[in-house]
Amino acid sequence: MHQPHVVILESRRFPDITEQWYNVAVGALNQQGIIISRVTVPNSADLPIALRMLLDTAHLSENSSLYAPDGYLVLGLNYKGDMSEQNHNSTWQTLQEIATKTGLPFANVLEFEQEGFELANAATRYVSKIQLAVQSLVTLMMLRHQLINPPFSAAA
Repeated sequence: MHQPHVVILESRRFPDITEQWYNVAVGALNQQGIIISRVTVPNSADLPIALRMLLDTAHLSENSSLYAPDGYLVLGLNYKGDMSEQNHNSTWQTLQEIATKTGLPFANVLEFEQEGFELANAATRYVSKIQLAVQSLVTLMMLRHQLINPPFSAAA
């Protein structure tokens, strides 16, 4: 059995915050023995396109050193001054649709901050949500592994 692998895809619009979120996610994934690859994009609006590209590349690559990861974790923060709440919700919905269509383990923490909230506190405000997203992702990865590798063999 290979070592589980997760791609963390993140928006770097607020790099100080997402760096802290990334570190929380890596710590939680490393505790589970999961290796991590990191892919970054400049803005949350780029996340659905990047996820689609990652999915297509992982499954179509002829390069044997590239293999499809066991799961994807998406991290991003939007702020009312940068993006409308409607665009934020559209980005979130598109990510969910892509993930649902592929059937691959997926979790995300894509948050929207209203005006007046302290962005500095956003780094710590969502730590428990990131930890829950990692737990959810690991559970989905385990379920997928069990479904693909059942403890019984088919009768001949």
